[in-house]
Amino acid sequence: MSELKTLDKKPKVLYFPWELKIHDEESWKTLNEKFEVIDYDCESVEHFIKECEKTDGKFSDIDAICRSVHFFGPPFGKQQIFGADVVKYLPKSIKIIVSGGHGYDHVDIKTLTEKNILYCNSPNCCAIATADVGTFLVLQSFRYLTYAEHQTRKQDIADMSKISYEAQNPRGRTLGIIGLGDIGIYVARACKALGMNIVYNNRNPKPQYEAEIEGLKFLPDVNDLFAVSDCIVVLCPYSEATRHLINFEAFKKMKDRVRLVNIARGAIVEEAAVIDALERGQLVGAGFDVTEFEPKFDDRILNNYKVTILPHIGATSRDSFEAFEKKCVENLVEYFYGSGQPGAVNPELFEKKD
Repeated sequence: MSELKTLDKKPKVLYFPWELKIHDEESWKTLNEKFEVIDYDCESVEHFIKECEKTDGKFSDIDAICRSVHFFGPPFGKQQIFGADVVKYLPKSIKIIVSGGHGYDHVDIKTLTEKNILYCNSPNCCAIATADVGTFLVLQSFRYLTYAEHQTRKQDIADMSKISYEAQNPRGRTLGIIGLGDIGIYVARACKALGMNIVYNNRNPKPQYEAEIEGLKFLPDVNDLFAVSDCIVVLCPYSEATRHLINFEAFKKMKDRVRLVNIARGAIVEEAAVIDALERGQLVGAGFDVTEFEPKFDDRILNNYKVTILPHIGATSRDSFEAFEKKCVENLVEYFYGSGQPGAVNPELFEKKD
């Protein structure tokens, strides 16, 4: 953090409240002391747009937007205002948007940049929480414990023979991680502790991690990863290049009995290819925190005991949301009171500002 400036006037921040009062106490105190905080209270996105269009509206002179809370949490979770159909209406006074979460595929970065608005996400704030879920899903894909629990709750545990036939220990198996970033390295460490061998595919090799984890091997061609992995974990960012990275052709390059985990973005894995691989018996275990058409789920996935499926809750822990708020407030303070250059998705605006 840079040495803080003294401002004549507190910057005005539009804040999205959440019905769950989760705060990082020190950051919440800083936000309210150093900024004029205005709570978002619009009845709809259309209501928000109308207020933005008014030259003397209540949002016409805001300097920043802070959405550090659960992006889809009530009461305003259904009001998504960072997409292409809304950001074009944002007031010219806005200089920066800070938001919780790693991903920003739902944000129109191009238009924000054209409007000279910085967008700051919150990388690494929920890496541990997401990695914990990823590790859980790797284990589930081998052992089918969620199915066993489901049957126990139904008091129907007479026949566990199919688990006996399909379940395997992860120890000694090869885990292939696609995307060895902040989350991926936590998954790698945890699964190494389970006795797994780890290979990874990434845009660039990570020698610092290879020095740390015995046997960690970089495979620059993802097809080589497909060929050797007993379980594949998808952790790469979503883009047009990675859309349907796991598809029908990809499964042709995988082992006859493979397992798959996705904790990145749903559309990286083609749902139809997953269903086909399950029905053919090639995919013998899977864990999905994200799916291509969430929150709609195909019955052939929902009703298959080999699949553990979660409602996109990888980041969902109290620790994550406290960390989101801390990072968002740090970025606001750095922008207005510090160097003016917080960690941003569109840092090219710093050069334009200079």
